[in-house]
Amino acid sequence: MPPKETSNQKIKIDYAQLMDLRIDYAFKIFAEDNPSSLISLLNAIFANKKIPRVIKSVSIKNPYLDKKSSEDKLSILDVRAELEDGTTILIEMHMYGLGELKAKTIRSWARAYGEELEVGQSYTAQPPTIAIAFTNGAVEPLKNAKKSTTDKVKIHRLCMIMDCEDFTVFTDAMELHYIDMKAFAEAVNAADSISINDTKEAMFTKWLSVITEKEINNKAIIENAVKDEEEIFMAVTALQRQSEDKIIRQAYQRRKDEIYFYNKERADDQRKMEQLQTENAQQKRRADELQSENEQLRQQLAIFQANQKP
Repeated sequence: MPPKETSNQKIKIDYAQLMDLRIDYAFKIFAEDNPSSLISLLNAIFANKKIPRVIKSVSIKNPYLDKKSSEDKLSILDVRAELEDGTTILIEMHMYGLGELKAKTIRSWARAYGEELEVGQSYTAQPPTIAIAFTNGAVEPLKNAKKSTTDKVKIHRLCMIMDCEDFTVFTDAMELHYIDMKAFAEAVNAADSISINDTKEAMFTKWLSVITEKEINNKAIIENAVKDEEEIFMAVTALQRQSEDKIIRQAYQRRKDEIYFYNKERADDQRKMEQLQTENAQQKRRADELQSENEQLRQQLAIFQANQKP
């Protein structure tokens, strides 16, 4: 199918200067200022898992998370949207903290779901809550992966509450989508194409290529996605205008630096812990060796003393 014609195709996109949409501040600006683009992205996510949900309108709500711990300081920029049927969607960009991400997203979902019920409202009338987490790595390894290497990496994982007896969906009240941006970029770079294993929906892969643009080696892939899809073109041109705004750019850079130093601190702590564990293991090994040597000396001494008896 030939590329769609747009009235703005002459606009030159400076990809080097675009804000990184993986940084939650940039994504929040994108979502709030481009609701039609957010709708397009969400529909692509649901279509990729063949979920029969088509969004026609969305309203952005203020993030509800309060800072209650050192971890929460990197969560206050999350996007909270509400669909026309009352369904709540939480969208988070995670360039940090994979270790506790699963528990954190479940907690965020539970808090949002618990807030939605109004006084006097029937429990059955409460609309679902959906959490979508874009991550910089796998939440956890697949426990029942197939033998094929390509099946061991899931770019888009969907988790729901299941009935363990007949393996059916117990309730549609919970949907957790985990989208591994790092795995996607690595797969695209390896194949030099966005036609990769578990991403079947073309619009979904096009959106992901734009979101992970900083990690995609072949920029023609992003350029083609921008040229082919009007929604993506409009989003990227809007992002370029925002990237050129000095005030937005400064706030974006502060947020980027905050995440960088947070990750660096966590990485330094991890290295120190691993180093301490290595040193402790070496000390234990040396202590075991000394104990073994002492035991050998005691045995030799006992033999010597026995031989000295008349």
